[in-house]
Amino acid sequence: MIIEEKVKEKKMKPKYEKCKQCNKKLKMMGFTCKCGFKFCIVHQNPHSHNCSYDYKTEKCKIIEKNNPKLGSKLTNI
Repeated sequence: MIIEEKVKEKKMKPKYEKCKQCNKKLKMMGFTCKCGFKFCIVHQNPHSHNCSYDYKTEKCKIIEKNNPKLGSKLTNI
């Protein structure tokens, strides 16, 4: 039984990660997008794989966080 288990372990091939868009094997260069999937070099840009992540609202939140309102600091003359 122990010998059979070792034989099964040796026969298992390593699982390659694949591009979500074209199903191509990713060996050395795999790009992880903010939507959570991995893509090949051809589909690494968000517009090339129809990304579902909303970059516009993320940038708006960062701008609001870094630039607070100054309404209470201004005084009338």
